[in-house]
Amino acid sequence: MGVTNTKGDWKELTSDELLVLTRCFIRYAGQPMKEEEPLQLSRGVLSGAETKLALHGLRARGWMEAVTKSWGERILYIPLHRLPDLYDMLLEQGTMNMMHTDHPVTVHEAKTGLEAELLHVLSHIAKQGVPLTAKGTIHKRSLQKLIELTPFRSEDLEGLGLQYAHTDQYPVQTAVMMDLLLSLGLLVKEAVSFRIQETELAAWIHLSAWQMRKHIFITLMERYGKAEASMQHFRYMLCAASQYAGAEGWLPVKSLLQWMLQVGLISQESLSRTGSQTSAPLEFAAASGSSEAFEEGTAIEFNFSEHDMDEIKGWLKALTAFGMGDWGLSALGELCFRWNVSPLDMLRLYQDEVGHQEQGTFYMQPDFEILVPPDVAYDVRWQLECCCERVTGDRMAVYRLTRESVAEAIELGMEAQAIFALLDKHSQTGVPDHVRVAVEQWADSVGRTAFASVTLLRCGTHDDADTVARHPGLEGLLERIGERDFIIPARSAAKIRKTLAAIGLSPRRELEGTDEPIHRYPLAAVTDHISSDSPDSEICPYDITINDGTAEFTFSQEGRAGLVYTGRTLHFYEREHTLPDPLDYFPESSAVPSSWTKEWRSYHVSTARQLIEQAIHWQTAVGLRIGRAEVKWIPESVIPGEPWSVIGWYASEEGAEAPVRATLQPGEWSDMRLLVPFTS
Repeated sequence: MGVTNTKGDWKELTSDELLVLTRCFIRYAGQPMKEEEPLQLSRGVLSGAETKLALHGLRARGWMEAVTKSWGERILYIPLHRLPDLYDMLLEQGTMNMMHTDHPVTVHEAKTGLEAELLHVLSHIAKQGVPLTAKGTIHKRSLQKLIELTPFRSEDLEGLGLQYAHTDQYPVQTAVMMDLLLSLGLLVKEAVSFRIQETELAAWIHLSAWQMRKHIFITLMERYGKAEASMQHFRYMLCAASQYAGAEGWLPVKSLLQWMLQVGLISQESLSRTGSQTSAPLEFAAASGSSEAFEEGTAIEFNFSEHDMDEIKGWLKALTAFGMGDWGLSALGELCFRWNVSPLDMLRLYQDEVGHQEQGTFYMQPDFEILVPPDVAYDVRWQLECCCERVTGDRMAVYRLTRESVAEAIELGMEAQAIFALLDKHSQTGVPDHVRVAVEQWADSVGRTAFASVTLLRCGTHDDADTVARHPGLEGLLERIGERDFIIPARSAAKIRKTLAAIGLSPRRELEGTDEPIHRYPLAAVTDHISSDSPDSEICPYDITINDGTAEFTFSQEGRAGLVYTGRTLHFYEREHTLPDPLDYFPESSAVPSSWTKEWRSYHVSTARQLIEQAIHWQTAVGLRIGRAEVKWIPESVIPGEPWSVIGWYASEEGAEAPVRATLQPGEWSDMRLLVPFTS
């Protein structure tokens, strides 16, 4: 049996499935959990068998997934794309009041243009490369240039507490920039340098700015946010709370944390941790009643440690550095945040991508400068990066055509016709005549002379050289340039080698020197979208597999090698795609008397003990009639003796008081039966 539905609503779940899912979600968010953890979380409310069947249903519907370690241990987790729906569920069950601050806020505004800045960095790498030393680190000169191009500041990211390779050499802002490009799949690290991956780049530059930001946001949320449940809850609740922000859009962080404490998403113990990797167990029982007090404005005042608030402030500053929103301090010194993006839309796996690739035009100025508004598509910007110098990268970017930039573009493989096609198609005001003439002259001046890569054939003696020169089979293939040397075309090397071997002058296989490979600018020759007037011209010409209308897997793929250590290891293990037969949870069921599961009966104390032991073996519940009441009893262990007794739980209903653990003796009930799901 396999997964059948990955888009279903949480309201379609059974009560047992919803209970198990909710408790796993509150305790672990999207973090991995051992297979036995859900059994502990539902202890006293559901039997082990009920919990296992609930997990089976959750996995079948795609609400939970599993991986298996090499030694057979199974790890469960809630997939990240399901988390937004679960926070919606939580808000629907315990409504959050509108959050706002009545005090003025000192604003630290979000950075803008991150997508364009990353494109500029990629263009620099495409042109200059990023060579590595023998130790695998970036050469100092290249690193210095990357530091200059990095769109972040160190103080914006230090609060994340990231761990990454070569911390003594790479400042955190540059490490994050390179890690982001690596984790998006746009760069790959090889033995001697970083290399741009052209297929991924082609898909990337054909996205809209909103789509780019969505992939950056997903990467930011789970790659640079701490891998622990309490902080993951905070990150996602900050997104979910965006719909409850006041008129100014500000969310007071302390109020949000207090609401999370009231509903059980975080605990005071988890916020007060000191370096632990997992948050303390949460108390579920007090969650339901306390949220009402919070809504009425009578919530208990919690104090958050300086460490807690510094950690949260570090996350808000990172969001601001990535251009997702503004952070600030109220007049009382309390942290606030407001979004300038729609975080919930960005988190939805199946959310339709907002808008299409931008279709704006730029403005070619008489002074050779090009004004590029925000609505110019990124494949167009990529071409401009190739043939122009960037002057500024503000909201209105400015590029300039120069003799050097045109010459470099042609050297990198961009033909002169492509430059003119780019300017003609996308310049709103056309191309001034003197600009066109200048670019033509600059382009014509490139390549009037050229260095040619040829192969030199060197003979050992003058006589050998004469023999080679006179051989009829080599006539027209050699150009003698000295007493013992000849120039030969590379395409004829194999034929010449064979002829020389036939006359006893076989050359050595190893060349005395090697040619440097020709460096090309990726996608410089792609002109389909420059010359085409098709309405579908923004579609990428490469074969990129799309998942439900998005390219999520391409740019947000878990497990790509980067610089930052994330602590996430699920991608190392084998994903389970099939589910066991539910009847496997009840082995040898045919040997159990049918009356035990179908009828309420009284039994001899020895038979009653066998029934109880069978329930313990299957981890299922037992129905007991105590007086006039029928109760659900979850046995845990039998205590030998005369009479024997059983320790277990009076199973509570969902939302009722905490389950009661007690010890019963067989004389305390009358009738009984096994409660198993394959009987009605």
